[in-house]
Amino acid sequence: MCAYLKQTERYGKALASVNPQTVHRGQLEAMIRKSVFDIFERFYSFDHSESRSFFRYIIMQLEIEQILSALQSVASGITIEYIAALPMFLTKHTHIDFAALGLAKNFAEAAALLRGTAYEKSVCPALVEAESTGELNICNIERRLYTEYYLDMLKAVEQNRDKAEKKELKRLILGVIDMKNVVTVYRYTRLFGAGTSSAKDALIPFKRRLSDDAIERLSEQNDIMKLAAELDAIGYGLHSQEIPVTVEILTDKISLQHLKKLFRMSRSSLVVYFAFMELIGVELKNIKTIIEGIRYHLDGGAILEMLVV
Repeated sequence: MCAYLKQTERYGKALASVNPQTVHRGQLEAMIRKSVFDIFERFYSFDHSESRSFFRYIIMQLEIEQILSALQSVASGITIEYIAALPMFLTKHTHIDFAALGLAKNFAEAAALLRGTAYEKSVCPALVEAESTGELNICNIERRLYTEYYLDMLKAVEQNRDKAEKKELKRLILGVIDMKNVVTVYRYTRLFGAGTSSAKDALIPFKRRLSDDAIERLSEQNDIMKLAAELDAIGYGLHSQEIPVTVEILTDKISLQHLKKLFRMSRSSLVVYFAFMELIGVELKNIKTIIEGIRYHLDGGAILEMLVV
């Protein structure tokens, strides 16, 4: 896979000096992530439109991903893969010592490293609780982190003086949040056996079409086909006859078709920039899925079913 990616325009430069025979999968993922980050860094250097301001959300997203990964590393006591995949290029853009965070001996030490950062309020109370109980509620931490992330983004959108652009941006961002919340509802009610009220408490508290009634109906669906039909009824139809195998793939496919349309049709640089951020995220997720599929010796057909294309 590394040898193949070395031949591509997107990743060839970042992987030019890499030996495909010896590269660790964590290292491969980190270099691919850096290659994508370089794209946005070039945008930031040469783009002086309003879309330039969205670069900080690239940094925030990377920081959130690393916080969650580091805390899972602390919880499991396994740090090798975390350190191997650590994106060192992030160090010049962040004040958080992620290497130290991933190597923290306990939750109290991890909390100390995050105090004074923008994420203290979202993470530290949960880490203090985890230190006393011995159990880390990573889902709650993830929800709190992404709530603050999207709250900050939506506040920035509200400052936009162009009403049409503001409306399009809000619809795009809230649609992305809706899809994340659909996954949460399905996981909590169908996979974890929790009630609808528990699922609602776990949602990012912003919505576009995901009303309380819609959440109730979605929580009653016991398979992906019925879930897809319910999403279609509220305006999130999948333009394909092939129903994906998981809720994550279903929602990602719905998002993908909308993002592609906006990327082609929108006249707003901010909308195109955010759509591109999300599209690149889908590409990275697909690459990681292929890497994991190879790691667990799945055949090509099985891997293909898990890709968002």
